[in-house]
Amino acid sequence: MQFGMEFQQLTYFLAAAQTQNFRKAADICLVAQSALSRQIAQLEDELEVELFTRKNQRVTLTPAGQEFAQYVKGALDQLQQGKQSLSTLQAGQMGTITLGCVEALAAAFLPPLFADFHQHYPLVRLKVRVNHTAELITMVEQGEVDCALILDPTMHSEILIVKEIFRQPLQLLVPEEHALAQEQMPITLKRLVEEPLILLHESSKLGQITRRILAQRGLSARPLIEIESVEGLKECVRQGLGVTMLLPALIRTPLSHNGLVLRPIVDLTEEFIFALIYRRTGTLSAPARLFIRTIADATVLTEKNVEQR
Repeated sequence: MQFGMEFQQLTYFLAAAQTQNFRKAADICLVAQSALSRQIAQLEDELEVELFTRKNQRVTLTPAGQEFAQYVKGALDQLQQGKQSLSTLQAGQMGTITLGCVEALAAAFLPPLFADFHQHYPLVRLKVRVNHTAELITMVEQGEVDCALILDPTMHSEILIVKEIFRQPLQLLVPEEHALAQEQMPITLKRLVEEPLILLHESSKLGQITRRILAQRGLSARPLIEIESVEGLKECVRQGLGVTMLLPALIRTPLSHNGLVLRPIVDLTEEFIFALIYRRTGTLSAPARLFIRTIADATVLTEKNVEQR
């Protein structure tokens, strides 16, 4: 036996089953009674079973019809829920965002941002891929992630849109009991490198930036400690092993709570950009579009693309 049941047939059948009257069912379905009767008769032929007992213009469900009605109601309820789910998904209120993020922002910037997003869109899931800026750019270009949060976007790409989130200068990070934390005199780069240095590994964008700055000033960049983790870097400073240069955005908790102090470096005014990148072409999912909008609302997001430098 082959079934060719249509959604329309099942709708007509369920209306007739609930009203026990073909005329009322036809009115509910906004169709002629003859058309509804014909569709139900075709359904009975396909099922090879009588669903209704017809007598004196009245119809009642047969035992088989009663059984079948339960399944049809469940199926149509499931379809309705599916339509609602698709509508919600289309509106961006469900789904998964795949986000790339540099390690520093994954620890300090992303959690409160997603917490705010989650309050408004609790059914959206987030998958985070943590990597270096160069690798994240490639991942966005190749569609492996929807968008990415990166540092210092100096690439040239016709594929990507780059939106500035905010920019900051590097500052000196020292333990609160360190002499430089108490010193009233302005701190220079030359004074900074007299201290034991702790730097991020040169595989990271921030590690590359700090080495470039020191090299441009003709200052030695032979760190006591090189480390790949921003959290590890901060902990080394907290333990009094040395000092470092860091962007304020990468401090996750108030400095007064973690024994660290940030001090400006008077001869270092260059600011570094934190940016959001995503593909210029191709389909961006509704949840991803909402997340990008949330970032725009939560930060001082410029309206123009960052110049490709």
